[in-house]
Amino acid sequence: MTAALSLAVSLPAVTVMFGDRLGTSVVVASIVVGLALIACTVGLAARSAARDSAEQARRDEAVLDALEPLAGLRR
Repeated sequence: MTAALSLAVSLPAVTVMFGDRLGTSVVVASIVVGLALIACTVGLAARSAARDSAEQARRDEAVLDALEPLAGLRR
C-alpha cells in the first residue's frame, strides 16, 4: 500500500515535469493511472478500517457477555 501511495503521489509530479515532451494520450493515461492508484489505496484503507471496527465490536460483545450473569439470554 505504501508503494502504491508513493507512486500515486509522484506520478502527477512526473506528468507535470515531462508533460511538454510526452504526448497528450500519455499525459491522460498517467493521470488516469494516478487516480486509479489513489482509489485503490483509499479502498484498502477503508477495508482495513472496517475490519478493525468489526474486530473491536466482537471484543466489546465478548466483554459484555462476560459481564452478564446470564450471558446470551436477553439477546
